[in-house]
Amino acid sequence: MTEQCIFIKKDGKRCGSYPVEGSSYCINHEPRMQEKKLEAVKSGGAATSYEKLGLALPEMIIRNPNDVVGAAVQTVNEVRAGQLPPKVASTIGYLLGIVLKAYEVANLDQRVELIESVLVERRMAIRKK
Repeated sequence: MTEQCIFIKKDGKRCGSYPVEGSSYCINHEPRMQEKKLEAVKSGGAATSYEKLGLALPEMIIRNPNDVVGAAVQTVNEVRAGQLPPKVASTIGYLLGIVLKAYEVANLDQRVELIESVLVERRMAIRKK
């Protein structure tokens, strides 16, 4: 058995992966593994829904940044209590981060509009003098 897969790629270079035990090929190029590899790729793309996980997730109502903080705390507590899988909690955390960023951008837009209106008023007042 070799220390490197013996498969030669299209560019003429040898595959650099380690071979599967008892073979001269890595898992990607081992002819006997192609069917298993194809099954793994197909099943890896299958989404797991909340229903399949048996989760009854209540709706999270988020109207402001404080609600985002509350939802994050709720998610942490549910993970710690074993009510929510960490993978699902990670996704919720990611989405809460997006929502929080959207609130920050919206708030920044409002502040810029306020500053612009004040500047316009000041220019008008200066012109009247």
